[in-house]
Amino acid sequence: MADDAPAETSVAKPATDSLAARSIRFAVTVTAPIALNLFLGPQPWLVYALITSIAAYSMDNGGRPMVRLLWIGSIGVAILLGAGLGSLVTDNRALTILAFAFGGVVYALSESGHQATITLARFFCFGIAVGALYAKLAPLDVVVVLGFVGFAWLVSVGWDLAAGMMRPASLPGLADIVVAMHARLIHRWTFAIAVACAVPVTFLISAAFGEQKPYWAMLALVLVLRADFNSSRKLMVERFVGTVLGVAIAAIYATLLPYHQALMIGLVLAALARWPAQQRHGVLGVGAITAFVMLMIELVASSRGQAVMLFEARIINTAIGIGVALLALALDRALHRLRSGRPAAVD
Repeated sequence: MADDAPAETSVAKPATDSLAARSIRFAVTVTAPIALNLFLGPQPWLVYALITSIAAYSMDNGGRPMVRLLWIGSIGVAILLGAGLGSLVTDNRALTILAFAFGGVVYALSESGHQATITLARFFCFGIAVGALYAKLAPLDVVVVLGFVGFAWLVSVGWDLAAGMMRPASLPGLADIVVAMHARLIHRWTFAIAVACAVPVTFLISAAFGEQKPYWAMLALVLVLRADFNSSRKLMVERFVGTVLGVAIAAIYATLLPYHQALMIGLVLAALARWPAQQRHGVLGVGAITAFVMLMIELVASSRGQAVMLFEARIINTAIGIGVALLALALDRALHRLRSGRPAAVD
């Protein structure tokens, strides 16, 4: 199923955007596809609907309505491009690995830019993984992605209209973002090589262990891997501890309250808690969104207890992604040393 867009994938919000407002908009945006799926019955497009809803919210940066639509729409395009590429290579292991490597390069080079470009690159990579490993992109999926892009935009603009004040844009101009990325690209090629190796290796390790949903491991990788080691280390700790916390909360809740109505209430509460928890600590934010995802799987499952079987897979895949991220950072350091003519041995 779909996964989360944690705080490190989201851009800064304007000071006028209250925490309560963010929490309510997020809950409305991400629970809508689940509610529609429950109303219509199990739908194969749910994964794309949920990915789009989470990603579209993360690209709501305020500003004029058409500017918002361009940024929110860009995340839908990134998901479709990634899923389309993944769907093309799904039946060929070698091409799938090359596609993952390409996604790694895109992410590594985008990581030198603004947080918005990182978000676009991460969901492009996630789209590749979902299209290749979970659900081939179908024409209806394209309609669903575009539809939930539109819904996220309506929630964004409609909220501000109801509040009587349009939130100011929190992003610099596109030209400024491009210039800043270009200025740092030359220093990111060793990192791009490391990530290009890391993404397919993550998939191969998860597959070798027979883990369900190996794209979880790949998502964990791109969520924690930054060119700066200290930033990566912080994200790794938050991601792993938060995942264990969220899985534990979801497991206890789903065991004690395995009923549809109770699970839906738990979903809404987890979504509402997402941003207040993130404000307290990154671990809590990751825990809230992890609980949301696991409860969602249990809610839409055809039989009770299906999500419980995935709790272990969630933790193991996260650990695999983090472990490979550490190896990628070590490789990046070694390549930097080689390029500068210094020995690659650790000091």
